[in-house]
Amino acid sequence: MMTFTKSAIAALLISTAAFAAPASANDFGLDEARFGGTWAQPDWLDANHAEDDQFGINAELLFRPINIDLFGVADGETEGFLYSIMNPRAHLGGMVNFDDDGTSYGYAGLTWQFGLTEALFLEGGFGLALNNGEERPSATRAGLGSAITFRESIALGVNVTENITALIQLEHLSHAEVFDDQNRGLSNISARIGYKF
Repeated sequence: MMTFTKSAIAALLISTAAFAAPASANDFGLDEARFGGTWAQPDWLDANHAEDDQFGINAELLFRPINIDLFGVADGETEGFLYSIMNPRAHLGGMVNFDDDGTSYGYAGLTWQFGLTEALFLEGGFGLALNNGEERPSATRAGLGSAITFRESIALGVNVTENITALIQLEHLSHAEVFDDQNRGLSNISARIGYKF
């Protein structure tokens, strides 16, 4: 089994902070950098989970929209449901769990953002994650079944200013028994602050 250590994930978070410096953001096609705290596996969300009520930090980079030009999305259009669907942003991020028996992970995928009002927005994300969790369950660790999982997320956010966003996000990591019949999964809640370049 591939091991994915907390130090590797910490390095990912530090790299995220370094690349997110405004001077270099445009060189890498960055659109936004987000940082925050994670309540890992709240007990009220999934009772009797071996890794319940743990905490960690998270960081995420979002890149410029992919701009898929299909189905009549006009060049330069920046609003509407169809634009949101056809123009996801690639993301790269990670979460370091502070608990010795907690699962940390790095992930990559796509994020879709839908404006609800001028200030409020809804986001959905999908991709893959690489974790340092246990494949088989124990008294203190969940049996994830695989070091590779899918990662789905949904978030409610607000544009605080032109450059600052704030979000509450729910994410779930599991592999839907694609890689193994053991598939406990993880569900986490995060609060994040973002900076748009």
